Amino acid sequence: MSRILAVYKKAIDGIEKAELFVASFLLAALACLIMLEVVSRYLFNHPFHWVFELTMLMITYIVFVGFPVMYRQKSLIILEFVFNKFSKKTQEFLSLIWEVLIGIFLIFLTVASYDLQAIQKRYTSPTLDISFQYFTIPILFCAVSMLLFNADFILFHLRQVWGGNRKRLSQTTHQTTVIHGKEGRTEIKEK
Repeated sequence: MSRILAVYKKAIDGIEKAELFVASFLLAALACLIMLEVVSRYLFNHPFHWVFELTMLMITYIVFVGFPVMYRQKSLIILEFVFNKFSKKTQEFLSLIWEVLIGIFLIFLTVASYDLQAIQKRYTSPTLDISFQYFTIPILFCAVSMLLFNADFILFHLRQVWGGNRKRLSQTTHQTTVIHGKEGRTEIKEK
């Protein structure tokens, strides 16, 4: 089981790095595109009509590819002043419930965004003449990616609530070794 979790950790680490690269690349490309449009419009009096749609498309990808990274790194806003008033065990239990609810929402979002693809592929954008499906694919990608990260969080909180203090898979950056303790428990030691 530990080997499977290690492979899963590597996979979601790779997904996170790829998402971060894609979002960063698209943000840089968006800045260059907007600068090109400003120069073309105001210096040469020749605007590109397709820039607005391409900008919308790029912003959609930046947001929905970058959001799972924020979710995994826990860079989202939470109500800490209320949350910290509870005991550590209660905080872990509430976190587990919260992550399960997020997982349920992500399952519904995955199904709904998949169904949306069939509808959107029938229509095209006015100037780029590409399917609107390309504008909504990032939602599906975001939901699936966040669902993978959500499984890691749920496993972590399950261990915290019922199994003691262990690091979340995504927080473990060192090589690990599985050691069977005296009482038959499995311990994870970092090298």
